[in-house]
Amino acid sequence: MTTEHVEATGLRKRYGTVEVLNVDRLALRGGEVVAVLGENGAGKSTLIRVLTGATAADEGRVTIGGEKLRNGDPAHAQSLGVATVSQEFPLVPELSTAENLLLGRRAGTGRVLFDRRGTENAARAMLARIDADIPVRRPVARLSVAQRQLVEIAKALGREPSVLVLDEPTSALGPVEARRVLKCARDLAAQGKVVIFIGHRLDEVREIADRVLVLRNGHLVADLTPAEATHEAMIRAMAGDEADVLAEGDPPPPGGEAVLSVRGLEAAGIGPIDFDVSRGEILGVAGLLGSGRSRLVHALMGAMPVTAGSMRLDGRPYAPKHPADAVRAGVGLVPEDRKHQALLLDAPVRWNISLASLPRLAKHGFLLSPRAEEVFTDEVRRSVRVRCATQEQPVGTLSGGNQQRTVFGRWFATHPKLLLLDEPTRGVDVGAKAEIYHLIESFAARGMAVVIASSELEELMRLTHRTVVLARGRLAATVARASYSKHTLMAAANEVPEGVAP
Repeated sequence: MTTEHVEATGLRKRYGTVEVLNVDRLALRGGEVVAVLGENGAGKSTLIRVLTGATAADEGRVTIGGEKLRNGDPAHAQSLGVATVSQEFPLVPELSTAENLLLGRRAGTGRVLFDRRGTENAARAMLARIDADIPVRRPVARLSVAQRQLVEIAKALGREPSVLVLDEPTSALGPVEARRVLKCARDLAAQGKVVIFIGHRLDEVREIADRVLVLRNGHLVADLTPAEATHEAMIRAMAGDEADVLAEGDPPPPGGEAVLSVRGLEAAGIGPIDFDVSRGEILGVAGLLGSGRSRLVHALMGAMPVTAGSMRLDGRPYAPKHPADAVRAGVGLVPEDRKHQALLLDAPVRWNISLASLPRLAKHGFLLSPRAEEVFTDEVRRSVRVRCATQEQPVGTLSGGNQQRTVFGRWFATHPKLLLLDEPTRGVDVGAKAEIYHLIESFAARGMAVVIASSELEELMRLTHRTVVLARGRLAATVARASYSKHTLMAAANEVPEGVAP
């Protein structure tokens, strides 16, 4: 076995009683690009983290180039030639591009002191390998998301890996940059290396992959050749027996006057987009990673500048320049990252619940009654079932589910016309998820319009009356509840919209 080969046998990983990975055998040969597909929660990330030593498996064995990988030892994996390009961009923002590219390695002539010229020359050579024109002296904090992605790829290639893991490497890139990355992957495989490509864009998978592995519920359910890996086959393998199962539940409410009307909306990376949301309706927003789901929500909330198009809220022009404008107009947002975008983690539950209602609680607009705030917080906390010792408990000490219910309670108390939800159940357990679903349905039952952007198809099929599907920032389809199936939603998300380069 050559150093480019990877073999895994009997891999098992559980979190509590939940089994997230169960793979009997997997062998990756040098000289091939292997794509790994699966829905969110299928086990892709866990498998890759085990193969790269970032996560310790409960059972099983991984060998790289014939040498056994020490379980849960990423440094050992790197010494065996494994390099990973992740979605997280583990770069140091304050350092320059060159310093990030050579971090941990010494460039130049072996001088004791830092060789800036040698470092910058080496960095330029690394970037030239992927044809990336990025100033090497510019701090990473000033780079765009796409540029950071390219820096991360160049950094990984600079280690001359025998096994390269690309985790959604093109999600933040335009078509030109994406093709450069795909070409680099193919070139590396042509040198006899193993390239593991995790992606959602099926057209890219078909273009690049020599094999397509599909995970579902932690199990390896398909190992497809390029000829076998048609769009239909890949979607059906990911969706399984549920591919053609329609969503169950109550029929959508009768159509009424639109609370929100969006026409020709454009912002950075998205548009033009048209849709309406009626009173009492729950509208889903689906799409692959990088499709523009969160960008759309941020544009609706005034957190991202709108560059074209128009919106109307309750029949009136709506053009928020800042989230505060949206709040005043009657719009609320439960963001994807509650810890950084929604909560004051060191502050008490009381503050976090009352934050959006302070103008209403203050006497004469500026005198806040502690007693009134306490009563108000207690009523809201009970209505959304936030479990805490006291109102003064720091919200950061609560469970993920209780933190999320706290954010829901903040907006529930303001009686918004429109509630925007971005990945509303991310990072909560099954029990908390069910309670949050009930909260969302109760919001709609009170006549609010609700927009849910989610990467979980089951969530959208369970909750929503209609779903708009985005693909590469454009509206690819609007799917009615009666037509819901995983197959339908996945197929729409993988369409290449008219006018967008494949």
